[in-house]
Amino acid sequence: MMPMGTSLSRWTMSYFAAALLFLLFAEGLLATGSRVPSLDIAEPRALIIVHSTTIGWLGLLMIGALLQFGPVVTGLSLPTGNLGLTVLGGVVFGLGLLLCGFRLIENGSVMAGPVMVTAASVLVISILSIASVLFALLWRGRNAHEASRFLLIGICSLAATVALGALFALVISGTIGIPSVVSFVVDAAPLHAGLGLGGWMTFGAIGVTYKLLPMFLLSNDMKRSVLLYSGGWAVVGLLVCAAIALVFDANVAAGTLALLAPFFLLIATAAYLAELFRTYRGRRRKTLELNTFWSLPAFVLLGASVPLLAFALVFHAGQHAIIALSYLFVFGWLSGLGLAQLLKIVPFLTWIEAFGPLLGRRPTPRLADLVAAGRSSIWLGAFYVAVVCAAAAIFLQWDDAFRMAAFVQALSTAALAVELALSRGLVGVDAEAKQFPFKHPSFFFAGNNRGNANGSAS
Repeated sequence: MMPMGTSLSRWTMSYFAAALLFLLFAEGLLATGSRVPSLDIAEPRALIIVHSTTIGWLGLLMIGALLQFGPVVTGLSLPTGNLGLTVLGGVVFGLGLLLCGFRLIENGSVMAGPVMVTAASVLVISILSIASVLFALLWRGRNAHEASRFLLIGICSLAATVALGALFALVISGTIGIPSVVSFVVDAAPLHAGLGLGGWMTFGAIGVTYKLLPMFLLSNDMKRSVLLYSGGWAVVGLLVCAAIALVFDANVAAGTLALLAPFFLLIATAAYLAELFRTYRGRRRKTLELNTFWSLPAFVLLGASVPLLAFALVFHAGQHAIIALSYLFVFGWLSGLGLAQLLKIVPFLTWIEAFGPLLGRRPTPRLADLVAAGRSSIWLGAFYVAVVCAAAAIFLQWDDAFRMAAFVQALSTAALAVELALSRGLVGVDAEAKQFPFKHPSFFFAGNNRGNANGSAS
């Protein structure tokens, strides 16, 4: 675990709160029929949901986690100041403009171009600013822990994803209408998605779990995996090469993407799952906690979706099959893992801030007292079932069934968000434990930025 005195990221809770709001927004749109299996994924309404999920939910979740655990992984400190808050404001504002831009495009408004250009500019500056800081931290501490190397893969993928995304925004809005550039954007859309989902988010999640899971399971550190590390760089390198090749020969690029990148992602996934199996089997904490137990379905869905998605891409399966498997990947693997780990991370950081200064001075509540494991388990189970049902409905093109599953998914997420809020608010902790000199943590930021009595907010 993080020792007492470990620095707490001031704005991580704010990132988590904003991320959950974007996830609920996206799932609410899905539940109300704004995106159904019969709708083209390139429609503006679909793009609103996609980017609310990827940038708003998964992006902010990962950045917030890295602001806290990047220093833990490397043993180094991030620069002081308010960059975290500035970037959060920039991403939220830029994403809001981007979503408005998609809506304006759908309505045929002449304002779509200026709004999309502004959105792309704000997002690029904000995301690359924090990415450069995190990259510098992880590069300096790349030998401290194996997790740093996987996180570096993710950060490099993020930079490539943002570059392509900015170009896409300019083309989609009509700001750039050069035929060759438009053709490039159309062909590069799968590369943009692959770098974002398979590079940035997947290897970001792998890096974080490489450090956190052994801590939470009381297991030995996960071993260095040459297959996982090499496979990760191969995936990112092939996708970048495919983007470059599109300029010269679209057939070569399509062949690289369809045949090689999914193959190496499959190898990396198998190596990661093998390390996970070894870590779970060698744990000293025999009874799985809420987060480690409910991460297992996410790992299962990762192991199921990647080979099926690779097969679908190689053999040119229909669009609905690819979208269904992508849905399983995004919501089953990435979102399921994120929600499960939040139910540990939020209480954990809250306990350190609230009760770390009192440790050894008086009795403190158990970490498990901060979250209702029984209720949370019900909602996590419902979430996973809903995701699988929604993916099946997409594949079968059952619009009504999809809306029902999406509604259950949104309801489960909302309930989990409430559980996280109750945990942060220490609602389940006895009043006796909250007597002076106890100080209640602020809801959205860490007021005492060190887990001891002498910390102060910077």
